[in-house]
Amino acid sequence: MSVHFWNPAFGREQGRGSPRVLYSQREGDDAVNRSDFQELAELHLRHAKALLDAQLYSGAYYMCGYVVECALKACICRKTNQFDFYPSPEESRAAWSRDFGKLLKASALDGEFSASRAADRDLDINWESVEDWSPDSRYQPQGRLGAHALYTAITDPDHVVLSCIKQRW
Repeated sequence: MSVHFWNPAFGREQGRGSPRVLYSQREGDDAVNRSDFQELAELHLRHAKALLDAQLYSGAYYMCGYVVECALKACICRKTNQFDFYPSPEESRAAWSRDFGKLLKASALDGEFSASRAADRDLDINWESVEDWSPDSRYQPQGRLGAHALYTAITDPDHVVLSCIKQRW
């Protein structure tokens, strides 16, 4: 995966001339596969940690949500074949959603994940913290407590949301 970053000095992304940040898997290839989503989840987790360490709490909170989103999309990729097509437009939209409930359902992990939550109260509490995230979080300032709570919910070594998802990706 090649990652292109926007260079503010030039007002455009290095190497492509686009005025935005671009994640490109392979030159000229717009397809995103399972390993790409796995790599993005890990990359976003490092971003979230760096933002927490820099006391940029709103950015850290927002990035944590993308960790979970990419991890769930890796799970969805696991259950599809390269040339499969979703049986309905609704299923396709669910797979590209940012709604964690829809992503769990699209990954066919909703029942299994619910059972894991029922068996582990701390995992259930952590998932409740994750469910509060949405893409609109970028418009809501987050403080230290909120950002740390979400980061801990996805990285807690004993009852971690990300680890639970990774077992299935």
